[in-house]
Amino acid sequence: MNELSETGTEDITEKLSELEKLIGYPFKNKALLEEAITTSSYSKEHPGSANYQRFEFLGDRVISLILTENLMEEELDEGQMTLLKSELENNQRLAEYGERIGLRDYVRAGEQRENISSKVIADVFEAICGAIYWDSERLQGMKEVEKFLRNFGIFEQVKEKMSTAEDFLPIRNRFENKFRGKNHCNPEIRFTYESQGAAHQKRWRIETCSIKDLQTGECVELPGVRSEGWFGSKKDAETDAIEQAYRYMEERGWALKHS
Repeated sequence: MNELSETGTEDITEKLSELEKLIGYPFKNKALLEEAITTSSYSKEHPGSANYQRFEFLGDRVISLILTENLMEEELDEGQMTLLKSELENNQRLAEYGERIGLRDYVRAGEQRENISSKVIADVFEAICGAIYWDSERLQGMKEVEKFLRNFGIFEQVKEKMSTAEDFLPIRNRFENKFRGKNHCNPEIRFTYESQGAAHQKRWRIETCSIKDLQTGECVELPGVRSEGWFGSKKDAETDAIEQAYRYMEERGWALKHS
């Protein structure tokens, strides 16, 4: 894509300029940014419009390398780095970063803005990082992407999560450890799901979360533990529910039932 395009009454050049200010990086080739915010659903309706997929692929690798370099400086072992990097670059977190700068208002999609999934927001966020890298000289591009990521306190989160060894474990492992310490058995966590959207953009939420009582064989539902919003994958919805379940059980001393 060599030239910027216009869609309807929207002046894409003006929109890109607004987005550049939010990102904090002025593109030499603004067509790269246009490509990074264009979804496959939009490009199908507008032949000739390249979508974000190649820059999302590149951005994923750039973010991963930047995080790895910063974790190396903290002298962590491989297991700690893997867990921490995975938590910092998951789709839910990247989507939150995108929402924080109002990225949803700039994504070019075939569907209505409110129907754009969190996974697409995360993908576009990664694509923007890839486009920044590609627009700059390669080494300078790494610095520019790192500068962009610093806007979200991502490296401060590294130090915060290093405060206790327990924080290196994913929330599900922490939940299981706490439950096992109190009940002397592993929890059998069960969810009921609700989904919406087309197959390629399906969104999920948890309707109920329950734990099997091994003494009675009954599943005990945890009241109030359910999704408040929609997630781009079952895994992200489950993670959110387990975080709620952790708080719920912590308040009750990790006892499944009270006498």
